[in-house]
Amino acid sequence: MRQFFLLFSTASIFIACNNSTEVKSAAMAKNSDITQQNLKGKVQEFEETSYTVDSTGASKKDSLVNISHFDAQGYQSKFLTKDAAGKIHTDQTVTHAENGAFKEMVTMTDGKQTFRLVTDYDKDGKYTGGKSYDSTGKQDSYYTDLSTNEYGIVYAGKQHFVDGRVKSTWDFKYDGPIYVGGSSTDSTGKMSYTGSVKVNDKGDPIDEMSTTRQKDSTKTERMTYKYDSYDDSGNWTQRTTYNEKGKSSKIVKRTFIYFKE
Repeated sequence: MRQFFLLFSTASIFIACNNSTEVKSAAMAKNSDITQQNLKGKVQEFEETSYTVDSTGASKKDSLVNISHFDAQGYQSKFLTKDAAGKIHTDQTVTHAENGAFKEMVTMTDGKQTFRLVTDYDKDGKYTGGKSYDSTGKQDSYYTDLSTNEYGIVYAGKQHFVDGRVKSTWDFKYDGPIYVGGSSTDSTGKMSYTGSVKVNDKGDPIDEMSTTRQKDSTKTERMTYKYDSYDDSGNWTQRTTYNEKGKSSKIVKRTFIYFKE
């Protein structure tokens, strides 16, 4: 399922920040999260704020903002969500091995651990398995048949219940580190997701088609994206999402802090 990749890989009006911390220049590894997330430059942190647009065209700021932190090698070390008062709701910490492989992720929600994922990997950083644990610390699934591309992305695999039954499978396609489509199935073997993405010359999505199924209900959606502004490093700082009727449905703004070379 696509969620598994997101866990393994393991933000106009807003102007990109120039705040920075000095760090020695180093080549960015192919398996870095910076590369996987199509970010440019030595990003230290970015904050993402979204606004929902209603049928009248009026926008309302969403209740939480997302903050992503990266280390000097380009690996994501933390993901946070916080409300307008600054209270942190989600605190997700990621650790990596010396070869850059995603090692462990722990998710805290409102101060309590709600999820943990631990991986197995070889000396080349290719993943051989993984285990997930629920809010009680009990293992609830494990992963097999993992396929990793040269960018460290787990593009295919299986998730199992602890009794061995298959919970889900996924098989995604990439153009280099850029996601361009794929599919997943549920525990019954039926399709749960299929999708395709077109990107612009910067590698950012501009057109996305997806079909999802829950029980006996199937939903197909098409979304297009317009990038209203980019910063000097080439990262987009404002994006508008449009639905299949051509109406705007969401605006996302991102501000960046970079390591100083």
